[in-house]
Amino acid sequence: NNLEIDAAQALRYKVFFEEMKAKPTLNQRKTKRDYDSFDYYFDHILVIDHNKIGKIEDKVVGTYRLNRGNYKEKKNFFYTSGEYNLKKLIAYKGNILELGRSCVDQSYRNGKTMQLLWTFIAQYIIKFNIKIMFGCASFPGTEVKEHAYALSYLHEKYLAPKNIRPSAIPSRFIKMENAKIYNRNFKNFISSVPPLIKGYIRLGAFVGDGAVIDYEFNTIDVCIVLPTKKIANRYMEHYERK
Repeated sequence: NNLEIDAAQALRYKVFFEEMKAKPTLNQRKTKRDYDSFDYYFDHILVIDHNKIGKIEDKVVGTYRLNRGNYKEKKNFFYTSGEYNLKKLIAYKGNILELGRSCVDQSYRNGKTMQLLWTFIAQYIIKFNIKIMFGCASFPGTEVKEHAYALSYLHEKYLAPKNIRPSAIPSRFIKMENAKIYNRNFKNFISSVPPLIKGYIRLGAFVGDGAVIDYEFNTIDVCIVLPTKKIANRYMEHYERK
């Protein structure tokens, strides 16, 4: 439904451009929408607060964009391939799913909203028999050294297995590992990463090799690779208990 996609784009504009200071194109600024050429091909999940007064765009408080990569005229059509070489994931035998454009309205950033989004993602994984999810996740700003500790720790402890490891495109590749960083401590690490990356790590995620600076979105990106077994099992157990 185009109205629903429009509402997701309005929320994304609010979060990415107004709050996180991404740089809008002229048209994005005029329409107050975050949009790109992928939106109408991908699936969108929305969390809607029915108690809010107003149009659908006022009620959407959370969104995620999901993409299985195959459309009639476009094979392996992934947003992430602008930053990462995905050929190992594409060659993988099971179904893969790209996740992106995740955002939640500032006043709804709590466990409940994320839980609703993830409950739907879990159902989606089961319905389409998805084995691996992947996508870019971001650190704020474009100063790599501010995140040197977290990037280095991710590379050392969470690098994806070789057979499913994406690698940043050579012209954009930023080395994550940093030999100067000692005293690696999980507690320090987990407190130094954004909530979304924290959530992925807790679900059993790996990262690809190399970070990428996204100047347009004012972020440093890593590529998350998340086998779905844990999520599907946890969801099924939860479901069966009910």
